[in-house]
Order: sequence, then C-alpha cells, then structure tokens
Amino acid sequence: MRKPFFRALLILTMGVGGWVYQSVALGDQNHPRLDSLFQELRATNDQEAAQEISDEIWRLWREVDDPEAAELFALGQRAMTERHYRTAYRHFSELVTTMPDFAEGWNARATLLYQVESYDESISDIKETLQREPRHFGALAGLGFIFLRQHQFGPAINVFRAALEINPHMPQIHQALKQLELREENLIEQNTI
Repeated sequence: MRKPFFRALLILTMGVGGWVYQSVALGDQNHPRLDSLFQELRATNDQEAAQEISDEIWRLWREVDDPEAAELFALGQRAMTERHYRTAYRHFSELVTTMPDFAEGWNARATLLYQVESYDESISDIKETLQREPRHFGALAGLGFIFLRQHQFGPAINVFRAALEINPHMPQIHQALKQLELREENLIEQNTI
C-alpha cells in the first residue's frame, strides 16, 4: 500500500546527499482519508479530478486542531503573501517550535526560505517536512527546484521522479523533468562523440 512512498524515500536516500531517514513519523499527517486520497490521486487520469484530490490533500495537511498554531500558520501565510518575510519567518518559527510534528508548518517555512533564496535552510526544513509526511509531493517538488538552482541536476531528476510517483498530475514538474532528461541525453551524446 505504501510502497511508492518508501521507494521515494529510498530514491532520496540514495540520490540526495546521503539523506537517511531512520524512522518515518507521520505526526499529525495521519488523517484517515489521506491514504485513500493518495490512491485516488495516482489512479485517476482526469486532470480536473486530480486537482480536486490534490486540493483536498493540501486542505487536510493544513488542518491543525490547536487554535494558537492555526493562528500562527494563518499569520505566517498572510505575512508571506504580503512579502513581510521576517514577520512570516517569526510566525513559522514559533509554529514549528510550538507544534514540531505539524509537517505543514515546516513546509511553509521551507517555502518562505526558498523565496528568499536561503536554500540550505530551506532544504533543512524540507527534510523536517518529509520526516513527518514522506508523501509530501509539494516539499519534494520544492527540493527539486532548489537542486535546479544549485545546478545539481542528477538529484533534481531523482526528486522530481519521486514527487511524480506520489502525484503524477503536476504539469510543471513533468516539464522540468523532461527538460532535465533531455539535458542528460544531450550530455551523454556529446560525451560519446
């Protein structure tokens, strides 16, 4: 049932700087509907249905029972949207300190750090996200784009493939992967001439 998720972790372990996850703790990402939603997401061939399923997964990921944590998350999102990055960082940092098992708190801060080009810190928060929710295709996609910016093309390919194994309905990731694979083919052809 979860083989694709563990295969994605294996790909990450082998292809991304030796990351090793000693244990997979889903933390708060254990909503009973998530497993069936991920199955539906992989099984559907309808892009509109896939978007609806993906939106529901994101909605569930963002659910948090603690009112203080929910407020910190909302304040951080608002500040990030308004480009008040330091304020957003403070809110998200307080959130991950208050609720360290809330994967989406780590992912939100990783996204913010990506936006301000603090890539190493973003990677660190992506790692925290994936330890709590290894199926987080958004975090994997973000990691792939960081690797692209760092010209780490092999790891980017591995991570994009892992993300698409979980959610095959991400056109931007398909496009990025296609371009990377063409680049790899061209390099191989140049080296054989």
